[in-house]
Formats: sequence, C-alpha cells, structure tokens
Amino acid sequence: MDRVRIGLAGCGSVSGSYLPHLAGSAYADVVAVCDVDMSRAERSAEQHGVAQAFDDVTSMLDGAEFDLFLNTTAMPAHRELNHLALTAGKHVYCEKPIATSYEDGLALVELAETSGLELWGAPNVVLSPQFAYLRELIHGRALGRVCAAHASYGHAGPSWGPWFYGKDGGSLFDLGVYNVTTLTGLLGPAEGVVALSGTAVAEREVDGAMLRAVADDNTMLLIDHGNTVFSHVQTGFVYRAQRGDRSMEFIGTEGAANLLGYDWGPAGVEVWDTASGAWDTRCEDAHGYCWQSGAAYVAECLVKGVEPMMTGAHALHVLEVMTAAKVSAAHGVRMPVESTFELSAPTA
Repeated sequence: MDRVRIGLAGCGSVSGSYLPHLAGSAYADVVAVCDVDMSRAERSAEQHGVAQAFDDVTSMLDGAEFDLFLNTTAMPAHRELNHLALTAGKHVYCEKPIATSYEDGLALVELAETSGLELWGAPNVVLSPQFAYLRELIHGRALGRVCAAHASYGHAGPSWGPWFYGKDGGSLFDLGVYNVTTLTGLLGPAEGVVALSGTAVAEREVDGAMLRAVADDNTMLLIDHGNTVFSHVQTGFVYRAQRGDRSMEFIGTEGAANLLGYDWGPAGVEVWDTASGAWDTRCEDAHGYCWQSGAAYVAECLVKGVEPMMTGAHALHVLEVMTAAKVSAAHGVRMPVESTFELSAPTA
C-alpha cells in the first residue's frame, strides 16, 4: 500500500480542518465524502478536490473504494457509523469519543480486533513533541516522582449543534477528553475516579433557538492512577474566560513542569530549574503537530507498517474514565476503572 484511501463522513466544521491537512499528506488520499446534507457534501468535495460525494454512509461504503473511514460527524452518531464501517471491512479513525457508552466502545474495539482492523479515536495529543518531552521528564525522574497533576480546559459552550447539550454530549466528552487522554498517557491508566458534574446553565441559545440542556457543562474529575498518583481535570461550558497559557501542571518531589498552551495546541513546556531557582521554557516547536493531524498520522503508519502510538485501547480507556465519572457524579461514589492500555514509543 503506497497511499491510504480515505472516505470521510460529516462535512461540518471539523472536516474543514481535516481535509486541508490531509491534502498535504504524502500517504493519504481522500476519495469520498459524505454528509446527510447532500449539498454540503458536494460543496466539500468540490472545495477539496474529492472525486465522490454521498448523502448516506451506507451508500459511500457500497459505492466508493477506500481503506480508512474518517468519522467527523456529531458525537451521538459515532457508534453506529463506526460499526457500519468496521462491518464493511474498513479501518476507522473517529473524532472523540469513539462512542458515548463504554459498552458500545468495548463492542467496537472487539469488533475491530476480531475483524483484523484498526480503530483509532481522537484526540491525538500523545503525538505532540511537548507530550513526548513531558513523558521523558516524568519517566526519566527529572522532576523526582510525579505524584500530582492538574489540568483545565473550558469555554462558554458551542452556539451551534443542539446535540452538544443532549444526553450524549457535554463538556467532558467534548473538552475534558483532551486532558483525560494526556493525563492517562503521561501518568498511566486510571484505576478509579471520583467526580462532581452537572448542568449549571439549563437553557441555551443554539442555532438561533432556545433549548433545555441536559448534558454536563461543569465537571470536576479526580483520577487515581495507582501508587498514590492523583490528577485533576476541570472542564466545562461555563468558562467565559480562562488563562490558556498554562493549562496543565505536573508536580514532582524534586520539581515541576507546566504545559504551555493547551494539549491540543501546545506552545512549550515550562520546567522549574532547581539549580537556578527559576522557570525555564523548553520544547517550544510543535514540529508540524496539530490536533487534526491524527488521520494523516495513522495513514502514514499503515503505509510504513509501523505500530501507531495512538490505540483503540487508549481511546476505550478514556471513554471508560469519562462514563465512570458521570456515574460517580450521579451517585456520589468512587468508581473503579477496569480497562487499561499500553503506550508505545513514538513512531512515524
């Protein structure tokens, strides 16, 4: 395989970032796009030089020849469309999360495994140079033993897409997922979670109309990574303003490090230099990393025959952490996390 042929479903705003990035890939060709609004699919195909456009995923699976299904649809549609693609023999790269329940996510991962296919889920935060640098600091004990970490990411909430505020939406699935992926990637799989979560703003104006929100828009999540290593994620759709220059902090027995920027758009790593008694900014170059680069990355891995750092097991683990957090918040209990994953060395 010299190039991976991609069929994309969901020609909304997210696809508008993926398609231009994929156009610059030496390992991928987008050969078909699909959207429930055929006019939008046709516009996207024309704008990005894609040969085929469809208004139905089943029609695209039947009518276009491709290797990788790229799912950039709304969250509530992820499970069904991923299942259709895997059943049709396609590898799948899905925007976060891969499903909205752990049981559905587990079934998808198992289907991929038994079918000899790959299932990957965004976010791709484990691919950034800043993630790699933090991983080296933490695992190399440059900060001593890192026992605590804090992360925060929120905004005022989307003004489009009513599903963001429905039962399968929410700030944890949409925003907190980035921090959960980064923290479990750096500190190890979660063993248990405790959370506070709820709907602070019950009515929202979305797409010019008022709706009643039921999804979480304010969540505090504590993660137990084992061996007395704890992390904290704060996320929500109630953040009119937030400092984004230092969004994550890792605290060790002999030092500390801050991630500058957000984990989906990192700007560097700030490390406490014990010798000088000052903060030192390092690893400022993203080297081409961007949040929409995951599909191009897995295409490159498929062509080169190397194992990607991103895995379906990690995406599933993150999904279990988030769904367990919802149960914890609803019932006021600590929830165990049973799934696990292994993070390999950087590839491709």
